[in-house]
Amino acid sequence: MGHPVNWFQIQGPDGNALQRFYGEVFQWRMSPAPDGTMMMVEPDEGGIAGGIGTAVDGRANIAVYIGVTDVGAHLERVSAVGGQVAMPPLELPGGMGFIAGFVDPAGNWVGLWQPPRMPARRATVKAAAPRARPKAAAKKAPAKRAAAKKAAPAKKPAPAKRAPAKKPAPAKTRKKR
Repeated sequence: MGHPVNWFQIQGPDGNALQRFYGEVFQWRMSPAPDGTMMMVEPDEGGIAGGIGTAVDGRANIAVYIGVTDVGAHLERVSAVGGQVAMPPLELPGGMGFIAGFVDPAGNWVGLWQPPRMPARRATVKAAAPRARPKAAAKKAPAKRAAAKKAAPAKKPAPAKRAPAKKPAPAKTRKKR
């Protein structure tokens, strides 16, 4: 399975100035991130999403994020082949998944992004899907129901109103139910 670059991030000492600059130059559509730390750049056709904001350390930087299924496992791989973990896994707000970062052998900072796991509720819905199959079989059921109606005696409809209760018959003639 490949691991595409699926996010970019541009940061500097003044995030608002950067947002105005890239918005005016490239007409990028932006909206606030759920946590309010940056502006999210909506991807154009053939592009990837990104973010523009103020750098925590105040220094200008550009980073790319690579999509992975497990940030922890990939950080172990990075360490095993000569990279260094620069940022341990961090859960993003708003259920947006997890990020982490490493420095490659040349000193480049690279991010990892793990999408959010499917909620257990969705897994339950998928598990329930086989139960829906009997509905397809229910199309044959009307024929069975018609045969069952012919074989079973017809039930009398319940009276709309009950008649006033009569006095009980003497014990000798009363039938037990």
